[in-house]
Amino acid sequence: MTNSTAPDLLLKNLCFFPTTGITLCEQLTDCYRQFTESIVNNGFSIRCVIKQTIFISVAGNTEYAQIKQEVLACAKTYFDELPPTSIVAQSPESGTIVLEVVCLAGLQSGELSHRKNETASWLVFERGNMKMLIASCSGEVMEQANILQQSTSAFEQLQHILAEENMGFSDVMRQWNYIEKIIATDHNSNLTSQHYQVFNDVRSKYYQHANFGNGFPAATGIGMDYGGIVIDIIAVQNGNKGSVVAVKSPLQLDAYNYSQAVLAENNTMSDFCQTTPKFERAKILGTPANKWVFISGTAAIKGQVSIPELTAESQTEMTVQNILNLISIDNLKKHGINSGEKARMSNLRIYVKNRTDMPQVKAICDNYFPQIPAIYIVADICRPELLVEIEGQAII
Repeated sequence: MTNSTAPDLLLKNLCFFPTTGITLCEQLTDCYRQFTESIVNNGFSIRCVIKQTIFISVAGNTEYAQIKQEVLACAKTYFDELPPTSIVAQSPESGTIVLEVVCLAGLQSGELSHRKNETASWLVFERGNMKMLIASCSGEVMEQANILQQSTSAFEQLQHILAEENMGFSDVMRQWNYIEKIIATDHNSNLTSQHYQVFNDVRSKYYQHANFGNGFPAATGIGMDYGGIVIDIIAVQNGNKGSVVAVKSPLQLDAYNYSQAVLAENNTMSDFCQTTPKFERAKILGTPANKWVFISGTAAIKGQVSIPELTAESQTEMTVQNILNLISIDNLKKHGINSGEKARMSNLRIYVKNRTDMPQVKAICDNYFPQIPAIYIVADICRPELLVEIEGQAII
């Protein structure tokens, strides 16, 4: 099959909130009922689901492990083959569970394959010169492993999956990094190690041999209440020259160029410590019909500095402006994107540190992005002073 004869591809994120049900399984089943109605109305099928994220509220790692198995068992009754699925311990804005489903519209028969090895399963989409891999990886038993072990385990899984598809870390287009108690510190012999810094240093270790000629992935590093480490990826190989573009912010320093002044401590690793976060502010993937813009987790940071005195409302305004400037026509033109069209937001995730700030944050986001599917989550952000983080996807 050639790109000229195949239908256009479109990534579509759908969000569902339970309207009935007492148990989590009953609530998730109601979300799937809504999804079934949605796909019928939009003219595509359950077979186009390439990824799902289920957000839950839990009180500890023991409960997380138990509920994770219950939720996965419930999800398996809906799908013939379960797509890459992440169970993320972040409390939804309201209720105890929210479902986010990612669909790849325009699929044709035989283009999507379910694959697995001894420890993980993943999806592969192939059409012409384009190959896309979608996977979710996590660390091992939370009660018996620290963040260093969890991070290493998750990256090890990811490395094996990429290798099985003859891909590498440099092919990762979009990455979500969920980190238990992201700004917490572990103490050992009067030495401290922050969870996020440990994760960043493990990431740097696994990235060290890859050639990121097209830039690092677009990425989000966000806190989870429990669950250790969960990493989701979309990796892409595309034979079309110039189809992958890393986008720099006109207002923010590249995170991988941060100075030591804004990094935290890590005394658990001797070979890699206090390395910078390795991600781009956004990444663009060009397809024959559209350009998909993956917007990394964005916060109220100018240059490399966050301002602790800002309220949640002020931080939300600054964060939105960072995003709008990032995907503006003028900034995209600097990166060779000369379409003359605005990037249209297609979905959002908004992470809010304090639940009490949710109404104000939501009002601002609704004003800037009306009618855009959005999920609001209570989650810790990667710096103690940050109160809001926003990520999303746009299309040109």
